[in-house]
Amino acid sequence: MGKRRKIPVVQPDPVRSLHGSIAADALDLHGLHARTAEERVRRFIETWSRREPGAIVRIITGKGTRSEGPAVLRAMTLELMTGELADRVAEWAVEVGGGSYLVRVR
Repeated sequence: MGKRRKIPVVQPDPVRSLHGSIAADALDLHGLHARTAEERVRRFIETWSRREPGAIVRIITGKGTRSEGPAVLRAMTLELMTGELADRVAEWAVEVGGGSYLVRVR
């Protein structure tokens, strides 16, 4: 018989991907004005950051297809996560489909 092949051992990736993770909670911004949505996003992330650091939450912005002009809530949420709330956001990703963000809070 032939040589036996050595099967390589594959180590799991130590960095957990946000995709495929179950969100602990969700905030739906559909139908809100930008100012109200901004306040809710800020409060939501700050609350979860204090309550359970490391938790994954979903922020549903929608795709902005019904907006007049560009998608306001998506851009506003991204700006908050990468600016003012960056110290409370460990990582984020656009969810498959593009209508929401998955966020791991610090």
